[in-house]
Amino acid sequence: MMMRTIREKTRYAIVFLAIAFAGWLVFQGVRSRDTAASQGTNPVIANINGEQIRYVEWSGAQERTIDQARQAKGGVLTDEESRQAEDDAWENMIRDVLIRQEIDRIGIEVTDAEVQQAFRTSPPPFVLRSPAFQTDGQFDYTKYQAFFSDPSVDEQLLLSIEQYYRDELPRRRLQQELTTGVAVSDAQAWEEFKAQNETSTVTYVSIDPASVVADSEITVSEADARRYYRQHRDDYHRPATAMVRMASFSTVPSGLDTARVRARADSIRTAILDGELTFAAAATEFSADSLSAASGGELGRYTPADLREPISSTVAGLGAGEISGPVTTPSGIHLIRVSERSGDTATIAHLVLPVRMSEQGEDELFSRMDDLEGIALNDGLLAAGDSLGIEVRDDVALTDGFDFVPGAGSLGVGVDWALDEQTEVGELSEFFENGSGYHILELAGRAPGGQYEFDEVRSQIESTLRTERRMAAAREKARAAMEGLSERTIEALTAATGWPEATAGPFGRREFVAGLGRDTEAVGAAFAASIGVTSGPYGVGDHVVVLRVDRRTAADGQLFGVMKGQVKAQLAQQMAQRRMTQWMEALRSEAQVVDYRDRLNQSADAASLPPLI
Repeated sequence: MMMRTIREKTRYAIVFLAIAFAGWLVFQGVRSRDTAASQGTNPVIANINGEQIRYVEWSGAQERTIDQARQAKGGVLTDEESRQAEDDAWENMIRDVLIRQEIDRIGIEVTDAEVQQAFRTSPPPFVLRSPAFQTDGQFDYTKYQAFFSDPSVDEQLLLSIEQYYRDELPRRRLQQELTTGVAVSDAQAWEEFKAQNETSTVTYVSIDPASVVADSEITVSEADARRYYRQHRDDYHRPATAMVRMASFSTVPSGLDTARVRARADSIRTAILDGELTFAAAATEFSADSLSAASGGELGRYTPADLREPISSTVAGLGAGEISGPVTTPSGIHLIRVSERSGDTATIAHLVLPVRMSEQGEDELFSRMDDLEGIALNDGLLAAGDSLGIEVRDDVALTDGFDFVPGAGSLGVGVDWALDEQTEVGELSEFFENGSGYHILELAGRAPGGQYEFDEVRSQIESTLRTERRMAAAREKARAAMEGLSERTIEALTAATGWPEATAGPFGRREFVAGLGRDTEAVGAAFAASIGVTSGPYGVGDHVVVLRVDRRTAADGQLFGVMKGQVKAQLAQQMAQRRMTQWMEALRSEAQVVDYRDRLNQSADAASLPPLI
């Protein structure tokens, strides 16, 4: 009877898994089916170490990544978010191909017994996360077993899950082989424990090189600058740059928009309290959080520490069965309900109404955008801005490799457009959307990348050398001042020079410390120098310090004995992750990747293909 009930409750999981596997199956099937496909409507999109990757495989990977980004956002992606998702999809596809190639090269294989064991003990991540296999917010292994015992489960679906394991298990084996031998000694664990638990308090004197070293004391000859240029020539590569005119339209909601949504949240709350609808029905109908809305807004069980403010304090102030008033977060306006409490743990549900521009505001915005674009197509962007009283910036530089655009935020999609060789000077872009609003560009000019000549960067090099030499001179002055004291103390140094004295701490080894920075010579000295002894000078960013360690809290050796195993495990995990990251970076840097996307975009119409980017 119990198993029948469980089967009935998990029957809808079959549908869920079928949908979850659909995109994955397409990706897997395409690989073998299209390896020998002709160009046609499924051309080669890339060549990775000699292996051809075809359009359908790339398209599937791109669609999945964009869908995941859309689900994570809970709404439509902007142009910039879509571009970033496409870039992620491209790199992820290359990474997956490289890993598969390495698995084939090494000859890693899995046995039927290993696949069967994985079926029993290692459910796929999307199964672990699925509500269909959870009880009270935790994965329920009994439901998982019942799913595979259900005679209505499609055999093809089981075979598909088997293929998932046959792809996934070799990856796990590869990771195990790469991280074999990662070991943490007691000494390494002790150093890590000290770094996490020791603190220091110091008194220091800060010396500003600009105040103690006169300009006349620093000389930089042309020969010095040329020598530096030769030694650092690779640092002076000029990226491709485009100059554009830009007009922007903000989509940030106004205070009136926020008040409107807050009033709507109030009316929904009133309707719930009056019994006109349940909280679950309201969440299903109105909430922008589609994942929780599907289950009546239920979020699960949480302690205050699990939640961010102002949600945490709001939940803490609600009794079982109570519904909060409107709560504002970056996601929108929330109503929160506590259904039950157990100690400091509460089971909560919510609905969220996003704060967006009103329809009237959007209509007015789009109307002005249409007017600007219409005039700009004929008379240019500057004339259109003058005609409509809309600010047009005429000095915006877009640089290859930098997505950030001052005044617009991240707008890599605009950078790509401006630097595309197909974009002509004087051409007007479409409107590009990102988190701050809509932006339209007009290409004013473009300069290719290349090497800066010495004369172009001479003043920059001379400034760099002056700064370095001023710092070195300030160190020498600080050292000489210390040596000239009969009593080498911070107080005596301050009295003799007038240099400002300050204190810092207690602070840990890895903290940022005002006046001392993070991971600087001075911070290192704070944990290495003898207590009560004045030492230095040390370079700290753009100034120099002399310091004395006043107090130091040592790590507790007895506590380390208790925590040693945990510290070792933490360090081993970090070391393994670093090794994997370094291996992947090396594999990627050595890979021969030929990207045909631009070529195919130019001929997409002729090939009857949708645009790739």
